[in-house]
Amino acid sequence: MQEKYSYASQPHAAPVKRRPKYRNENDPGPPEPYDGNVSLNMMHDPRVVRGNTYAAKVMTSSVKQEQLHLQKENSRRVKQEATKRRNTNTVRVGTPPPVEGRVHMTIQTENFLEDLTDKPAEVDAETQTQAFMDRPVSPLFVATKTGIDEQTQIEPGDLFDFDLEVEPILEVLVGKTIHVSMLELMQEEELENIRREQEQFEAVRNIELAEVQRLEAEARRKAQEKDRRIAQEKQRVQDRIELEEKIAARAFSSQYLSTMHEGIMNDLMDDGFFFDPVKKEIEESMMVEQISGLRNRVECYNIAQSLLEQLILDAGAMAKSFQNRAEVARVARKERERKEAEAAAKAKAAEEAEAAKRAAEEAAAAEAEEE
Repeated sequence: MQEKYSYASQPHAAPVKRRPKYRNENDPGPPEPYDGNVSLNMMHDPRVVRGNTYAAKVMTSSVKQEQLHLQKENSRRVKQEATKRRNTNTVRVGTPPPVEGRVHMTIQTENFLEDLTDKPAEVDAETQTQAFMDRPVSPLFVATKTGIDEQTQIEPGDLFDFDLEVEPILEVLVGKTIHVSMLELMQEEELENIRREQEQFEAVRNIELAEVQRLEAEARRKAQEKDRRIAQEKQRVQDRIELEEKIAARAFSSQYLSTMHEGIMNDLMDDGFFFDPVKKEIEESMMVEQISGLRNRVECYNIAQSLLEQLILDAGAMAKSFQNRAEVARVARKERERKEAEAAAKAKAAEEAEAAKRAAEEAAAAEAEEE
């Protein structure tokens, strides 16, 4: 059931005594209950409706009980906190006095600032109907009658001869009727031909469809027969393989069991269950020392062989390095000889050029003397 909002208190005059906007830091006591004579912030004023004001709130019994429970829990929590603060006997240190030339200023420390006004914003709007809409409809204009009225009389047959004038009209009507009839007849014949061709097409299609179904059924039967034959062949091959395995296992078991006695005895003898005491004493006492000495000699031989191989490898590496050095020296010598030859050629060319220059100068001086 929807409940309409109504004021919870009677109108009263503006309060004279106002409570400070911020709490006193030196007073840790619980907040004073709202007595209706002091102003509150609009965001916390219980007389201000929250939410949509155009639609009435739906308050069910469960919602009311939950709100009452929350209010009781909040009041109980506030009382517990106030009692706890009162029992601790701790006094919050106040703000120190301002320095000389400055004053403290009370400011709002909330996260969101809101400009509170006593009167909401109002806008005037007006409208006016058009003036000519209420004017009555203007009467039709009737011109003033002028001139002289005259009249005449037309006798039957003066302007229209029915027998003569109706002939072309009848010709058109009859011709149009015959034309439309012929069109309708041609349309009926065409529809009949279309129906006949459609029946023939359906008959041929049904025959072809039956043939296709027969071929599909035959192909399906062939595929099933093929699958069945393949399965039978696979089963036959599997049975044959199992039979061959059984025959081979039987032959192997017979051969193995026939030689098992000799094999077991040989294995026992090889494992040392049946041995010669003299042979065993010789192998365990005399052969051990000989084998250890032989092993030591073999190890010395292996070490000597490895050292010899290492010496051969080192000699080969040194010979290769000497060969590389000789090759580098030979290349350097050839390069040096080539450079010396080029320098000698350049010096010889310079001397020849100098001799040719001197000869030319002497020839020029001789010609000058002769002249």
